[in-house]
Amino acid sequence: MDCSIFCRTKLCFNAFFFLFIISSFTCLHVVFGTASEFDYGVHCNSVVHESKPVDEEFNIMPFPGRQYGYFSGGDKVLNNPPSRSYYAPKSKTLLFETHHVFTTDADDVFMVEGNLIFQTSFYYERSISSGSSHFIIRSSDSSDRGTLDFDFRGFWSRTTGKLCMVGSSYAYSKEGKLLHLAAVLKINNLRKSSTIRTLVTGTLDSLNSIGDPNHFEQISLLMFPQLNYAYTMVSKQFSEGCPRGTDVQPMSSLRLSQTRTICDMLGGSNAFELEYTGSCNSSKSCNPFGDGIGYLPSVISLSMIQCSNDRQSLRFLIEFRNDSYQGYYSSPNLNTSLIGEGSWDAKSNRLCIIACRIYDASSSLEKSHVGDCTTRLSLRFPAILSIRNPSTIVGEIWSEKPRNEGGFFDRVEFRNTGRYGGGIQLQGLKYVYTEMDEVKKSCPKKNSRTNSSMEHYPDGYSGDMSFSMSIINGSKGSIGWGSSDILAVDDQQYQRFPSLLPSSSSKPKSSGVESDSSSGLLNVSYKISIPPLSLELDGGLKPVNQSSYEYLQTKIQISAEGVYDTTTGSLCMVGCRRSRLDGKSFSSHSIDCDILVQVNFLPLNSRKINNIKGSIESTRENTDSLYFKPLQILGTTNSRSWGAESIWRMDFEMIVSVVSNTLAIIFVAFQIFHVRKHRGIGPMVSLLMLVILALGHFIPLVLNLEATFIQDSERSILIRGGTWLEMNEVIIRVVTMVAFLLQVRLLMLSWTARCSTEKKKTLWIAEKRGLYVCVPVYVIGAIIAFSVKSRQNVHRTVRATHSWYYIDEIILGNSRAYAGLILDAFLFPQIIFNMFHNSRELALSRLFYIGITLVRLVPHGYDLYRANSYVDIDDTYIYADHGADYYSTAWDFIIIVLGIFFAVIIHYQQRLGGRYFLSKRFLESVIDEEPPVDSEEQLPLKYST
Repeated sequence: MDCSIFCRTKLCFNAFFFLFIISSFTCLHVVFGTASEFDYGVHCNSVVHESKPVDEEFNIMPFPGRQYGYFSGGDKVLNNPPSRSYYAPKSKTLLFETHHVFTTDADDVFMVEGNLIFQTSFYYERSISSGSSHFIIRSSDSSDRGTLDFDFRGFWSRTTGKLCMVGSSYAYSKEGKLLHLAAVLKINNLRKSSTIRTLVTGTLDSLNSIGDPNHFEQISLLMFPQLNYAYTMVSKQFSEGCPRGTDVQPMSSLRLSQTRTICDMLGGSNAFELEYTGSCNSSKSCNPFGDGIGYLPSVISLSMIQCSNDRQSLRFLIEFRNDSYQGYYSSPNLNTSLIGEGSWDAKSNRLCIIACRIYDASSSLEKSHVGDCTTRLSLRFPAILSIRNPSTIVGEIWSEKPRNEGGFFDRVEFRNTGRYGGGIQLQGLKYVYTEMDEVKKSCPKKNSRTNSSMEHYPDGYSGDMSFSMSIINGSKGSIGWGSSDILAVDDQQYQRFPSLLPSSSSKPKSSGVESDSSSGLLNVSYKISIPPLSLELDGGLKPVNQSSYEYLQTKIQISAEGVYDTTTGSLCMVGCRRSRLDGKSFSSHSIDCDILVQVNFLPLNSRKINNIKGSIESTRENTDSLYFKPLQILGTTNSRSWGAESIWRMDFEMIVSVVSNTLAIIFVAFQIFHVRKHRGIGPMVSLLMLVILALGHFIPLVLNLEATFIQDSERSILIRGGTWLEMNEVIIRVVTMVAFLLQVRLLMLSWTARCSTEKKKTLWIAEKRGLYVCVPVYVIGAIIAFSVKSRQNVHRTVRATHSWYYIDEIILGNSRAYAGLILDAFLFPQIIFNMFHNSRELALSRLFYIGITLVRLVPHGYDLYRANSYVDIDDTYIYADHGADYYSTAWDFIIIVLGIFFAVIIHYQQRLGGRYFLSKRFLESVIDEEPPVDSEEQLPLKYST
């Protein structure tokens, strides 16, 4: 490019950028400067009369500094999803930030300044085809969030509880036009104190007339007040315990210590699965909301709104849903939600909750109100766990209404089923084994090895006992991933957190097989979870009468107990599973305990990533409706020693990667010096080879550009604090960038030299013929390599019939690996070029082609060593990444041999000629086809003979 043109372009860009900054500041001034242009008195005097503020800030606003809530409406400015039409609004939340509150010259009237922030997240639907069936997966995309921020100023009346504010903001329309928004905010029920029946509601209306491009429809708001709340309902109703609750002995439930209050145990959001009686169906007698909602809820979630000062009472938003996945990304459906307040009853060791319905929330949140406070909930922490009752939190919900009155529903139980019992760890919690007689019958005895054996297996109390696993369903291959988390060893709940004291030192007194540490036998209990990643489950594991979406969200939870032999690494257990009632909700009477789980651990010194093998089988008859075909499992333990080893290996690979790229820079620099020193050598270098080498550095830079600036938090948190890892990754990318720039420089030198040489015609003919040979070879190689790689991926991971997996893993993944294979054979285009040009020039410096060959081959040699010396964890590979090339014992050997073979050919071509290995007949036919060359032209650099 001409230098003058480049300078003019740069000046134009700087001028444009300067004008853009000036216009942006002007635009922002116009947007935010309009807030004061709207007359408060015109729009708000009828609500709260404008008063003169006094220069004294007053802290009396019944809002905390940040008050959260929900909204509806405002689709024109808030629900503008990305261009993909399959996006839809999923979560509508708001945040009111109070900045300043000033007294005024009017009694009980205060001036308020603050922000109202609306946030909208979206989800998308992704189609999956499996055979003749068609499924929809709904996923949330947190990166696509619409945010609208209003600056408000107005007045609040403490007497009436009304707040009126005027403000402005800006947004973009669906067409991408900038909208200048002006609005009036009106909020009700902002009083000094509140109760369970108090809802803060309001509206946000546009100040622009209908038809104006900046006009938007009304937005309604709802918030739950958090300051000066009085727990009046629980103090009156539960003064003598939970009325009509199930009579449970206090000793069967755990009491809370002074250091762990009920707010600590139930902070945030907690999801529980509902269990109906065996005779319950979708009739209104079982549904807290009747038949009007269209489904029988299967999940209840308790999201804490606020905790009292003494941390013994708290408020919940209680939502009833038909799946557990939805609530993580969506606003609550207030039509199927309750607002409740509860208090911990230390006498009976349980939480008693009184809940009220929220009415008229569907039409407009402004009209929402609370009523019908006849719903009761009770929640406790069982002191004893078992295979049929493995939950650390259980509860019940019932109605105080008479049976013959509208709105009555039967008592429903609920329990948590998450990993590690929902993370709840309580002192005094014990496990009781009830199926050990069945374990003794079903599990075959194995001869224990002597203590002198060199093989050591995971200790029963170590973290190596919990593992993730791949589920294999017979001929269908791998169908998904699951987890097996140890729940108890002997009678003690597994202590996930070492800081907690053991609950007891007593030994189990279960029937059947007794724990015997001297012989290596331990009683253990597990929670096994198979997430909803599979479309291939059948038989008794497949829910009936369930939609494809609900099927994909259904988890298979198996609680199991049995015996683990520390001397052989064998684990045999009997499992129980709750089946759904009509495919909709769990029933307390539908427990299948005819499941056999067998697991074999490999020795700790084994270097295999899948160091656990086992099976999950049904012991029922094949004709039974709950029977399912055996599932094979391949598991991976979470060994701490492996983690430390992986950290050391990753650090080492980072250093090797930096050294490797630095050497590549040095070798390319030698080739550049070689070309500049011998002016006639540049045209003899294959341009196709240089393009391949340049792309080999450019593509990783493009793929990892975002990771250079955005921290990969998932891997950083997994490995360590992240600073060392991220710094080294940035260094690797900087070195790669330098190598890429040098490759481009070498390409430009060769291109310029070829364009300026007198015999460029013959050189371009040789380059073109080489291209005609290389492209078909690369295409045929791609077809063969893709077919082999695709078969390997189908057998190792999720079935490739899913379109999203096929594109992401098979096409993109294989393309990246094949590109690495082409880079390994980077000398192939130069060999073909030399053959057609039949030159003996020293076109490539020895340090260049030998050095770059070693840079490409050393990773494959290291991979052979790593496979036998380290645990195989693909996600932690930095050097010799399996996703960037073909790595296996066979591929490593083939690529190393091929690379050395190509280097040897180049060496002899530059000594004996480009066609030295061809037969004389072929040499004569090629010479006849060549165009005549001026005999006076002398070649610049040759070997002396």
